[in-house]
Amino acid sequence: MTSLLYDEKQDSILCKEYPFHHCDIYADQSIYLYPPELDASIIIPCYNVEKFLPGCIESLAAQKTHYTYEVILVNDGSTDGTKEILDDAAHLYPIFHCIHQSNQGAGAARTEGTRNARGEYLLFVDSDDIVSDNYVEALVGCVKASGADMGVCSYYSFNEKGVRYKTVEWPQNTKTRDLNGTPWGKIYRRELFDRVIWPSGYWHQDTILAFLVFPRVAELAVTNQCSYGYRSNMQNITHSSKKSSKALSTLYMTELVLRHMESFGLTDWLNTPEGHDRVVNQFYLNQCRIRQLPENCRKEVFRLQSKYDRERSSHAAGKHHYDSWLYAWALRNNNAGMGNLAVKLEKGSKALRIVSDRVSFLLHRNKAV
Repeated sequence: MTSLLYDEKQDSILCKEYPFHHCDIYADQSIYLYPPELDASIIIPCYNVEKFLPGCIESLAAQKTHYTYEVILVNDGSTDGTKEILDDAAHLYPIFHCIHQSNQGAGAARTEGTRNARGEYLLFVDSDDIVSDNYVEALVGCVKASGADMGVCSYYSFNEKGVRYKTVEWPQNTKTRDLNGTPWGKIYRRELFDRVIWPSGYWHQDTILAFLVFPRVAELAVTNQCSYGYRSNMQNITHSSKKSSKALSTLYMTELVLRHMESFGLTDWLNTPEGHDRVVNQFYLNQCRIRQLPENCRKEVFRLQSKYDRERSSHAAGKHHYDSWLYAWALRNNNAGMGNLAVKLEKGSKALRIVSDRVSFLLHRNKAV
């Protein structure tokens, strides 16, 4: 396939930090092994999570719903007690099914879980998180009632002591462009993942949703009647990737989805103002994610992204929703200095959000999950 953003054959800078490898993210035929027989399938990739996994399992086993659902637990080559916990859960609860595979990463585990799904709708849960006891009832109910392709619910963050410190509720007029890129806290019609292969070996797989799933959602349903509990810890990618050369995954993932837009029938969408905004905002996110990599890497990423944007400037007409207008201007004008300033300003804004979350944490420190 033709390279749109990054050409590994022409690269002499980024490959020295972390080399690009091509992954198939489009399946030529449906990935599903089984037809839909249930209302929902909940897919959980699991790797070395023996400490938090029981809480996740218990919250899913305790669902109060009249809808039929299954929980697919994919053990991605865990080396702790995760396998035994999963096997016990499958023995105790008939709706739980375990798949064991060698360690291939969360993407491959998510794909394997999806392949085995028998639900009309799919939900993804991280193995260290928890959900409210009406999670299935509310999410499945909201998409069935509206006929929507996708639904989203409120979520809250909590620390390892079980203390909530942040809650997000979505307005009823929420659009897919407003959503975060996490697969959790959402429900999807299974057809949206019919040809999707989550790639192995790369971080920042939210790009798959942003470019290959969200644009194909005709209607989004919103419910704040249930909630998803996100466990904040220092081991997740958000924290661990800051100084790692593997942070370049964010650029490579962007290249992969751009190479496959035609396969998913999204070429026309990519050329709309909404598609243009999605690309510019992704470029800004990429630049923020690699802020701690060597300067020559940061400059090369900006150069590649600016070149792409300037070659497609004719697509920019219309109303825009940029996450950083300064960065969008820097791309268009090939001004790396302003691009760097935009990233520094984002860091300041993020610091303010952290302070705000900390204040919320202190105010609610006695309200445990």
